[in-house]
Amino acid sequence: MHVEKNQDKNSDSLYARENRNCWFLVKRYYAMNFDFFDMEPHSHGEFEIMYIASGSCTINSWTAEGTEEVWKMKEGEYVIIDGGTRHKLEVVRGVRCRILNLEIALLPQFGEYGGKTIEQFREQSKALRDFLNLPASIYKCYDGEGTLHTIISEIHKQLQNPTDAGEHRVMQNLCLAQLLVELGRQRSRKNRSDGGSKYVSRTLSYLNSNYEKDIKVEDIAAKIGVSAAYLQRLFKEQTGKTLVDKINELRIEKAKILLETSSLPVTDIAISVGFNNRQHFTYTFRKLAGCSPSVYSKHKGDYQVWAFK
Repeated sequence: MHVEKNQDKNSDSLYARENRNCWFLVKRYYAMNFDFFDMEPHSHGEFEIMYIASGSCTINSWTAEGTEEVWKMKEGEYVIIDGGTRHKLEVVRGVRCRILNLEIALLPQFGEYGGKTIEQFREQSKALRDFLNLPASIYKCYDGEGTLHTIISEIHKQLQNPTDAGEHRVMQNLCLAQLLVELGRQRSRKNRSDGGSKYVSRTLSYLNSNYEKDIKVEDIAAKIGVSAAYLQRLFKEQTGKTLVDKINELRIEKAKILLETSSLPVTDIAISVGFNNRQHFTYTFRKLAGCSPSVYSKHKGDYQVWAFK
């Protein structure tokens, strides 16, 4: 479900034809845990992605004509809010919700930000062309494989560690390009009736239910009725990740929730999410989250930047 809008009407729009020779600059971003929040309705020129990493919330939006839409959001879902769209966020008191956010400006491309434009990626990706040809003031989708969560987390990581401005600009642009194409792919998948490979869907379901166990590829393959080699190849083709990468990603995401919400020792958390020892857990956590488990626990995973330049 989405609210249609005039593709050329809003000059701040991600979908506007005149903006296809622009590229992205992240103006604001945050990762926050909310127990209660009631935002005032507002709008801004940047388009915005709000990703529900855990819990639930409500997002209200208004069309240019003043019609209100109410979007009930849960874990793994996200919305793309186009530039200039009036909206608000509400988290009911006592309902914990973690949100990853990006607010992205569209800037005319003169080479400073890597030489790429939206149009260049649009020309090379049918999914992206279809996405941009269906403008929506606000669009809701489900990140079933967690790919978008990984991309947004990596963008946040790059924005927080500008040790080499030039190098990190390149890395940010790579992640932003990946973000753009993945948004197109996910919308394309949502519009297809088959919903993707049944074997990959069954595998993801199995991993989500058994991530804390000693998982072997052969066991998963036998469970869903295919060979291990075929499953590994299919999973990589469909998700862009190996099974081992996906298992580690799931375990670290579950560990983040425990670090944010419990007082368990790091060693206990490592074991509870499926790691055999703290050293391997710490190494994997640092690799995927960009900091150690103890640092993450200290800050409860919270950070926000409201004026990034």
